[in-house]
Amino acid sequence: MFSFRTLGFTTGYFMTGFLFHGLKVSAMGVQLDSMSERLGAIGFGLIMLALFMILFKKLFSESFFNGFLVATGLFLSFDIVVFHWIFGLHRITSGPEANWLEPLFVVSGSLVIFLGVIKERKATLLTTGV
Repeated sequence: MFSFRTLGFTTGYFMTGFLFHGLKVSAMGVQLDSMSERLGAIGFGLIMLALFMILFKKLFSESFFNGFLVATGLFLSFDIVVFHWIFGLHRITSGPEANWLEPLFVVSGSLVIFLGVIKERKATLLTTGV
């Protein structure tokens, strides 16, 4: 059965993946060598994610947005733990800033998951009365 929660989750997962892994620490073929350039690229991804979150909050239902929050948090935490740390397939950046950025993203991603789940449970309890 189609649900906005599922659509929001799927959209959030792929949008976050596109915004962060699409950066590849280079911009328009220019290699980003300094820490400030790499942090700027990550900052750009975060700003784009925030803009999409604002847009989706305004355009879609609360259930869709809660699913989007959970997917974004899952991507920020699960992806980093499994693919970055366990398998070592890639890093957020090629510099030492990844050593503090990645744990920060795992913690913030976990909080976003928690927020999305709590908001959806409250919304579900209000509509069903259970």
